[in-house]
Amino acid sequence: MAFILITVTFFATSAMGQAGDPNPGMNRPVTAQDIDRLRQTIHDETSSSLEGLFGFHTETGDLNNRLDFYRVGGRANLLIGQGGLFYVSGVRTPYSTWDDRYKASGTNISVGAEGQMTEGLSGRVELGGTRFSTGSNTFNGLASARFDSEPLTLRVTGSRTNVEETLLSAAGILPVLGPFGGRIVGQVMDNRFVGEATYQISTKLTAFGSGGFGFRKGKNVPANDFKLVGAGAGYDIIAEADEEKISLLRGIYELNYIGFDDNRLGFGGTSLMDARGVAIAPNRIGADGLSPIPTAARAGVGGYFSPERFLHHVVRGEMRGTLSENFTYRLSGFVGSQFITGSPRDQVGGVSGTLAIRLNERFSIPVTVATDNFGPFRQQSILTRLVAWF
Repeated sequence: MAFILITVTFFATSAMGQAGDPNPGMNRPVTAQDIDRLRQTIHDETSSSLEGLFGFHTETGDLNNRLDFYRVGGRANLLIGQGGLFYVSGVRTPYSTWDDRYKASGTNISVGAEGQMTEGLSGRVELGGTRFSTGSNTFNGLASARFDSEPLTLRVTGSRTNVEETLLSAAGILPVLGPFGGRIVGQVMDNRFVGEATYQISTKLTAFGSGGFGFRKGKNVPANDFKLVGAGAGYDIIAEADEEKISLLRGIYELNYIGFDDNRLGFGGTSLMDARGVAIAPNRIGADGLSPIPTAARAGVGGYFSPERFLHHVVRGEMRGTLSENFTYRLSGFVGSQFITGSPRDQVGGVSGTLAIRLNERFSIPVTVATDNFGPFRQQSILTRLVAWF
C-alpha cells in the first residue's frame, strides 16, 4: 500500500504579474487555492496515518487454475525522524475456487520501515508472516536500496512473497489420499534478487533496464530456479504541474523475459479434478492418478505459471492529473504480444485506473481497478482504501 498524495509546484516570486511580461503565468498572483493545496501537501507529508483496505480478485481458468480471493485489512504508518516511516499491517485473505467448493484463508502480519539514509541513498525493509487455515505458516520479507545520482538511478531489491496464482500455490492443499496423503502441498514462495537502473537521457526521454534471478519453492514442492531480464524506454509527451487536468502523459515501450528450469503449472497428487476433468470429492483429493513429477511433456506439481521461456513486449500509455480540488486520477493501458513455450504467439492487453477522492483534509479514498491477460489467463482486481491522516 502507498500514499496517494497531491503535490504542487508553487511559484510566489511576485504578488502580481507585471504588464508586458511575456510569461505572466510564472508571476501570477498567489490564490487561496494555491495556499490550500500547499497547506494540504505539508499536512500529508508531515503526518502519520491509518489505512483500511478492501480488495477483490478473480480470473479465468478451470477448477484447479482459477483462484478468487478478497482482502480485508489495515495499516498504521508512523513518521519517524526526518522523512522516515515505520509501518505495521494486518491483512486477512479468504481464497476459494470458482464454485466455492474448496476454500482456505490466510492472515498476514507485516512490519517495515523506510527512509532516506543519505542525500542520495534511501531504503526499505519489511518482515512478516502468514498463518493459513490449513494449519501452517509462511514468512515474507523485503530489503531494498535506491541510489540517486542524476541522471542515473539504481535500485537493488531482495524479496520473498507468496505466489497467489491458484489455491494450491497460495494457501496449499491437504490431500487425503495418494502420494501426499496427510501432508500440506503448495504455499509456494517466490524468492528473488533484482537490480534495476534508470537513466534520464533528456528532460523527456528515459531509458531503463533490469535483471535478476531467484527460485520458487513450496511445501512438498521442490525449488524451481528462474532468471529474468527487461528493458525499455519512456517519453513524456506532457509533463506539467500536478494540479493540471493532465499533469503527465507518457508513452513507454517494454520488453521482458523470464524463464524457469521446470514447468510447475501442474496438480498431480493434489488435483481437484480427475483426468477426465470431473470434480473430485474433498474426501478423495489425491486420488487423481496424475504424476507430480515434471517431464518434457508434463507439468510437475506446484500450481503456478512457470514456462521455460516467457517473452512479452508491450507499448504502454500512462496519464495522470487533477480533475478538481477533491479528485485526482491515474490511468494506464498497454497492448502487445507474448510468447510462451509450447504455445503460439498471442496478443496481450490490459488497463488500470486509480481515482483518489479527497473527502476533507484528513480523509481520502483511493479506488483502483485493473484487468489484463498476461500469461495463460485473464485476471481482474479492485482495491479500495480509506486513508486517515492524524
